[in-house]
Amino acid sequence: MFGPFKKKVNQGCLLGVTADSQGVAAAVIERVPGRMPRLNWTSYQTGGDKADLLKALARERDIRQMVCSSAVQGGEYSVVIVDAPEVPPAELRAAVRWRVNELIDFHVDDAVIDIFDLPSANDTRSNRLYAVAARTPCVRRVVDELGDAGFKLEYIDIPEFALRNLAALLPEDAGGVATVALEATRGLLTVTRQGNLFLSRRLDYGTDRLLADDSDELTPEMEGMLDTLVIEIQRSLDYYERHFSQPAVQTVVLAPCARPLGVAPAYLQSQLGVPVRALNLNEILDPVTPLDAAAQANCLTAIGLALRREEIAF
Repeated sequence: MFGPFKKKVNQGCLLGVTADSQGVAAAVIERVPGRMPRLNWTSYQTGGDKADLLKALARERDIRQMVCSSAVQGGEYSVVIVDAPEVPPAELRAAVRWRVNELIDFHVDDAVIDIFDLPSANDTRSNRLYAVAARTPCVRRVVDELGDAGFKLEYIDIPEFALRNLAALLPEDAGGVATVALEATRGLLTVTRQGNLFLSRRLDYGTDRLLADDSDELTPEMEGMLDTLVIEIQRSLDYYERHFSQPAVQTVVLAPCARPLGVAPAYLQSQLGVPVRALNLNEILDPVTPLDAAAQANCLTAIGLALRREEIAF
């Protein structure tokens, strides 16, 4: 998405890599026409310096010549909607930059800007765009970390696109699906339809609060937090229907997470009035080795990044 990285079609194998304070995750997806995406392998390593973990991964798997996709982390970028300037396509990004300036909480001179299409009600190109503004030092950090480890980095995306790529494989995506991905202390909610990202919301809470009790009983504390998530999902679905003139989303999917979901899916379904189900990546991918719940949760974003396809170029 960002910077000098050229947009191109992902053919063959693509490596997705994420690296943060928790650990380093990686996945390789192989695209074969007419078949489900093949998940060749995943890796998740913790307990060491991030730079050392990246270098060890590159050596162990001998993947330094494989095209690689990574992402900036939540809090390091903003996603905003802007009106498309009436300028030639070659000048569009430069024109959007100045419209973004008043919509982000850091100066546009310190930002890397890219844009992607926002579908209209009839799924044609509208006169609005999504602009993604990432802090330049954060983008540079990703470039330097993976470059120093020897990776062939070609794409830097955002977690929303990784989740969108996974949602695009769901049967429910044809009519619209809301996907919720929860980490320990944060989460991400997206609404997608037919491979298009319509909206996303970051959540400032995660499994540590939503699933505070490992039992199958719904405690008052869990109920209160799940009600907060219900409100966030319902507001997002209402906004999606009103502002994008889209049919109602029929399913909410909970992405794999490190802790058992317990009663959460059933409670959310009872409050939202639409089916809520847990996602098993083994059902939408063709893994060489089936993934257990922990591997799915730890490598979720890396897998989504490895599913990257060409974005619309203007």
